[in-house]
This record gives sequence, C-alpha cells and structure tokens, in this order.
Amino acid sequence: MGLFKGMAASKERQKAKAFFDNGMNEAGSTRDTRKMKAVLGNRTRAFIDLTFIEGAQKTQKYIEALDHSNATGGKAPQKPVAASYKEVRTVGGKVWVYLPQHYTNQFFSMGSRYQQNSLTRNRAVQLATHLATELSEELALDHPISPLEFLVNEVLEDQTTDEVAEEDEPNDKEADGATDEEASGGQTPESP
Repeated sequence: MGLFKGMAASKERQKAKAFFDNGMNEAGSTRDTRKMKAVLGNRTRAFIDLTFIEGAQKTQKYIEALDHSNATGGKAPQKPVAASYKEVRTVGGKVWVYLPQHYTNQFFSMGSRYQQNSLTRNRAVQLATHLATELSEELALDHPISPLEFLVNEVLEDQTTDEVAEEDEPNDKEADGATDEEASGGQTPESP
C-alpha cells in the first residue's frame, strides 16, 4: 500500500511542478489564463505562508534538540531544510504545490530568523512582500501575492490596541482624580 501512496504523491508533485511551469510560461489575457494565474497565485501564497511557519517551527525544534544534544553530549541534529513541494489545503481539497527551491529557502529562512528574534514582524512582512512581488512579476500575475497576512493582521491589531490605549489614558488632572472644581479648591473662576 505504501508503494502506491508514494507513487501517487510523486505524480501529484509532477503535476504541481507542471502547473507552476505552465503558469510561468503561459501568456495572454484569456479568461482561462487569468483563472489559472489566479489559482496559481493563491496556491503560491498558501505555500509561502506554510513555508514561513515551517521555518519557525523547525527552527524551534532544532534549537531545542541542539540544546539537548549539547547538554547530554549527544550527536548534534541536522539543520532543518525546506522542501520545494508542499501539500496545501484549498476549497476543493488538498493539492500539491511547487515553488522553486531558491524561493522556498528564502521564505523558510525568514521564518527561521523570525523565530530567533533576528527579524522583526514588520521586517519579515516587508521582506516577504518584496520577494513575493518579485515572484508575482516572474509569474506575470494580475494581482501580486500578499504573503504573511496573519502577521500583517497582528501588526494591525497591535496598532489598534495602541491607539485605543492612548485614547483611554487620562489627562493630568484626571490622573490625580481631581475635577476642575476640586482642583481650584471648590471655587469656580467667577467665585470670590
């Protein structure tokens, strides 16, 4: 049974690579071409997000395994790597998606660096967006790929939270708990 599963996965990977290659070579503005490019863009965005997350998760496990091997004197683990094929969930079910290894490595590295706090959230989004724009142009997509939207949403949530916190901060008089009348000794400016 395992042999047939491996052969099926291999065929699906071949289809994924062919889909990517066709998307790269397909030119024109027919309806079918635009639809195929939109699907390719969405699948690629999902691949990028998964690769970034995978880079962060595998790096965390690698660091823990390295710390353990250093503490016990065991053999050091191998550094994690990213695969250029991933199974991605779509509306129609799971499909295999391909992205050239040099792109995959860069998105994986971003996730790894983010996990190690050597890359801020904003910088990770900037770098991923720049690389995704390059990829979008290479694929001649109508709409650029918007990677790492989950991080973008976190940034927006943080900004909104900061703005609400600033609005909720009391001014100096209110901070003392005194009103204008109490601050002037109970007398209003018109009082003698």
